Amino acid sequence: MQEVAGVFAVTLLGLLVRLAPMRGALVGGDVLFYGSDSYYHMRRVLYTVEHFPSTLWFDPYLNYPKGMELLWPPLFDQLIAGTALLLGAGSQRSVEMVGAIVPPILGSLAIVSLYLLARALFGRRVALLSALFFALNPHHASASIFGRPDHHVFETFLLVNILLFLVLALKSKDKRLFYAACSGVFMASLAYTWIGAGAYIGTFLVYIAIQATLHLRRRTSSEDDLSIFLAAFGVCLILMIPFWKEAWLTPSFFTAAALLLMTSIILLLSRTFRERDLPWPAFLPAVAALGYLLLIAAYALGPSMGASLLFNEALSYFFGGSLSHKVAEAAPLYAAVRPLSVTGFNLTIAVMGFACLWRSNIDKDQLLFLVWTVSILIFALFQNRFLYVLSASMSVLMPLFFFRAVAIFDASRWGRSEDLSRYFGPALLILLLIPSAATVSEGLSVRPAIVEDGWDAPLLWLAENSMETRSFGELEEAPEYGVLCWWDRGNWILYRSKRPVVANGFQAGAEDAARFFLSGGETEAKRILDERRSRYVVTDSKMVGSGLSAIPLWIGEEPTDYVRNDGAGRQHTEKFMRTTLARCHLYDCREMSHLRLIYESEPMGSASPADQVKIFEVVAGARIVVASGADEEIIATLNLTTNQGRLFQYAMSGTAQNGRCELIVPYSTEGGGAVRALGPYIISSGGERKLVFVAEEEVIHGRVMMVEL
Repeated sequence: MQEVAGVFAVTLLGLLVRLAPMRGALVGGDVLFYGSDSYYHMRRVLYTVEHFPSTLWFDPYLNYPKGMELLWPPLFDQLIAGTALLLGAGSQRSVEMVGAIVPPILGSLAIVSLYLLARALFGRRVALLSALFFALNPHHASASIFGRPDHHVFETFLLVNILLFLVLALKSKDKRLFYAACSGVFMASLAYTWIGAGAYIGTFLVYIAIQATLHLRRRTSSEDDLSIFLAAFGVCLILMIPFWKEAWLTPSFFTAAALLLMTSIILLLSRTFRERDLPWPAFLPAVAALGYLLLIAAYALGPSMGASLLFNEALSYFFGGSLSHKVAEAAPLYAAVRPLSVTGFNLTIAVMGFACLWRSNIDKDQLLFLVWTVSILIFALFQNRFLYVLSASMSVLMPLFFFRAVAIFDASRWGRSEDLSRYFGPALLILLLIPSAATVSEGLSVRPAIVEDGWDAPLLWLAENSMETRSFGELEEAPEYGVLCWWDRGNWILYRSKRPVVANGFQAGAEDAARFFLSGGETEAKRILDERRSRYVVTDSKMVGSGLSAIPLWIGEEPTDYVRNDGAGRQHTEKFMRTTLARCHLYDCREMSHLRLIYESEPMGSASPADQVKIFEVVAGARIVVASGADEEIIATLNLTTNQGRLFQYAMSGTAQNGRCELIVPYSTEGGGAVRALGPYIISSGGERKLVFVAEEEVIHGRVMMVEL
């Protein structure tokens, strides 16, 4: 009974920690989600609710105007949609509430599963502490908070259960195949949740080869252990057959088939070694050689099966690839985690716990856990995003270090002191828990990035003040125009403004967005806008600040060409100041003909330049043809005010040739907009001046106006 009470208390604590961000997510009657991908998951969920069980596989609102095929496996989104339907959720807000509450529930269930896993491996004491460390782990808590419907939380839940049932199968005699089949069901569920599931499942092959080698060394049969994995992979493969040809499931299907084949080969090879009394040290090299031959065969079949392409793409994704320096979560662990951070502290303790566990006669189930942990650690070393998966292993290893440290202290001369012995354990436990507890407590005050970065109000304004695009929900027709922004904000615009985006969180269209923002002339910028059929452009201060360094990487340029660090801090270069991004966000489209500022958010109050979100409209521009008596410079100026009451001046200049000069201007002098003129244009040349009024229709349609000086 005490055990149940302890598990219940820890799980409740974990649930409360994950529900704490609810305060920041519920804003003005709306549910605002954490992260960027959560918004697209919810777009897919809403579509699935309307078309259940069908889901969204092609979205013309992404990578506009090309559209984008979606390769996200559907199970997580269908889980939320199905739950919403079962609960009778009819309105968008009720479905959003279901989507917001599912992650904390899955996160809490993962705590229970981890407790069961740790108990099966190391006993009840370690299990309860493991659950406590997991409940407070910042990475798992972050992935499972209220308002973050992302497949990461479901992914972790499934992975812990895969490992749990494999451990139970290895420890059981009577129910070995039953537990193996349960693990296979979770493996298949993972494949229906994430396209990279095969990489996780593939790590078990390392354990299979090692365990078979250990059996040969001990001159025992490995058939019972290997039959567990044959059953698990077999069940997984069978459950994937109905959709195995789908692009989102093919990688996992081929991986499961390869694992089933390799496990069978290892079983037959180990039997041959044992029956013929071959030297066991030669077993692993033989397995490696056979695996290499199979890999060559897969490459040979590449044109017909695509196996080689899948393998290359998987290597590129998991071990760095082109995104490692462009996306923060894809950066290697050493670049993303400081040694003195909470993550660095937890990793250090976990590594010491790993060292405490390792021994030559380690149990086979504990060996499985260690091999699994090392595999996930390797993934995390190349991309820190996998820390949310590694958090489960870390939460088990840290209690192992704790109990080992207490045991060493008790055996020492200091531990013989009753007073010191009484307080050492609790003090050490508090020391281990405080960093994580302090980090997760920040959830009480955290707010979604869409609010923190000041984007929500501008996106609602864009939704209300731009022409509604067709087929947002049903996707029957292509939308009329798109919005160009940096890729990490695209999901927000798509979901909150209900407008198509050129680039979003999948990075499709990011290269064109980078070329646009870093273009040095309006001709190139306009060409990209026309090709992408973009009517609006949205920028924010991070693009000219901390986020600027990543933009040049997408077009093969050096960040130092645009921003440099010197003794005075980050400094923009002259090249940057000539870019479209600088001319728009810092100078309000001064000396530009086809882009105009139409909205700016309330300043956030920091020291960074133009610390706000700005929305620009693409227009044809009114063509003011000035007839002048002399070939000299002609200047058009216009005083304007923004919706925030900020005054600025637009100017356009040109030199008359043969007594004529054409100036293309993007602002009208008619009132009514969020950004409006305070009077007419002042056309001046030499000592001559003339006031010119420009109608909105003339700007929109690019009409010609004749002016004489």
